[in-house]
Amino acid sequence: MRLKVTVLFLAIFFAACSHKSEPRQFFGENLTILKGARLIDGMGTPARYNVNIILKEDRIKAILDAKEPLPTRTKVFELEGKTIMPTLMSSHVHLGMTNGVQSGSRQINEVNDLRQLYKFSKYGVGTVLSMGTDLDVIYNIRANSQKTDSTLPLVLTAGRGFGVPAGAPPAAMGIDQVYRPKNVSEARKQVKELALKKPNVIKIWVDDFDHSMKKKMDPQIYQAIIQEAHAAKIPVVAHVYYLEDAKLLAQAGVDVFGHSIRDQPVDMELMSLMKLHNIAYIPTLALDEAGYVFAEKPVWMKDEFFRAALDPGVEDWIAKNYKSKATSREDLKMAMKNVMTLFKSGIVVGLGTDSGANLQRIQGFSEHRELQLLVEAGMTPVEAIRVATVNNANILGIAKDYAGIAEGMKANLLILDADPSEDIANTQKIHSVFINGKLIERR
Repeated sequence: MRLKVTVLFLAIFFAACSHKSEPRQFFGENLTILKGARLIDGMGTPARYNVNIILKEDRIKAILDAKEPLPTRTKVFELEGKTIMPTLMSSHVHLGMTNGVQSGSRQINEVNDLRQLYKFSKYGVGTVLSMGTDLDVIYNIRANSQKTDSTLPLVLTAGRGFGVPAGAPPAAMGIDQVYRPKNVSEARKQVKELALKKPNVIKIWVDDFDHSMKKKMDPQIYQAIIQEAHAAKIPVVAHVYYLEDAKLLAQAGVDVFGHSIRDQPVDMELMSLMKLHNIAYIPTLALDEAGYVFAEKPVWMKDEFFRAALDPGVEDWIAKNYKSKATSREDLKMAMKNVMTLFKSGIVVGLGTDSGANLQRIQGFSEHRELQLLVEAGMTPVEAIRVATVNNANILGIAKDYAGIAEGMKANLLILDADPSEDIANTQKIHSVFINGKLIERR
């Protein structure tokens, strides 16, 4: 019996080796080869070197080692010395809210939304979740972004968010396009109305913006919103600040915390609740840094990567109007501490920035700055990249098509002149960007 098993094993082994040595066959036209680059796949695995990636239309067809034969009749990009990683995903942005030095809901329209989306693509951001301040035009933009020939970032939306009468969000962030239910029955009715439009998530503003608003959202109202949203199979993201609110929201079944807990350290009770209910965490560290950092004139404000992300007039606006806020500095310290506590405990952390909510939260730049802040908080560069890519794909429910760089995944690729696993700031050294397998014009 042992002899038979051994013979059978050897037969299988040699058959497998024989099969492995056969060159892979590629058929059809419209193939593109990204040749000879370093690969960081977004899954947290070590980098691979001298890799050839074959694209077919909007997908990754194959990932080959240098020794494997390449198909003919292809368009080849020679990328020796470059690094390929997935495009970034931002799970918390606001579209259309700023235009030049103007900000607020009056700036929202299709033209402005598209202008900002193309800026995101130039900065290597391939997916955005617009968080609760959108007009209905966003649904047409979302549909177009899902087409295989689109060069837009993939757009996901919360549509109209849920705020508080005479409370959050501030009036400038949404009068007409934010629901502000006065009671439970009104909240349930509004969720059912919104669900017909099939938003990707539902956004709720729960806290009082660090005591700057008159009141918080009534727990009975957000409980009703969460129940109705889940009945429609729509996850709920909460704007939070306080640990106490986070615990109550976790008990109510919220799916994602869209900001950091910043009033005090997170504790075991919250971590247990988050694990029990599978709650993800979007820390938005760049939001808190933006509350004070421009007054200090950090050296990166002189970099073209930062300055090119600014709308006309914003650089002068910052110079004239910006003052440091001590509260924001303390908030960032607490946020950085809390995100690492949660991350080390196994909570799923994603990347979001709140960019576009106001003038100082700079779209495109903020996403790269968030990566740096995550590393400053204690993550390795490879961990931070996973947070910004594969983790976000899981949080957003799009992992089937966007979970890093692998065969069959969407060809949304960020190509860099330097290795971000050595220095996370190297994500700013952008060589080129592919969205849906198409090279993006970055001028």
